[in-house]
Amino acid sequence: MRAAKVDTTAKALRKYAESIGFSVVTINGVVDSLLTRGERVWIVDWKSPGGTLTPDQVRLVARGIPIKFITRPEQLDDLKADVFDMRGPQR
Repeated sequence: MRAAKVDTTAKALRKYAESIGFSVVTINGVVDSLLTRGERVWIVDWKSPGGTLTPDQVRLVARGIPIKFITRPEQLDDLKADVFDMRGPQR
């Protein structure tokens, strides 16, 4: 079995997520990671701009699985803001 290639976009986004207080659990399967902050958990796949979903990801989304496809740091800022709005600052 070949190891999954992690591109520079994924590395940069993961590093940014950690820098703004998220914990990142790397999965490297159908999706790349679990992103956590406080008690909230998101299923995340890091995508390069213009990146496409894999056939397995299309099937999961069609079944209603809530996957966040992250291509820009601003999307992580939005997730962080959602947590602050709902529960106040998470430490």
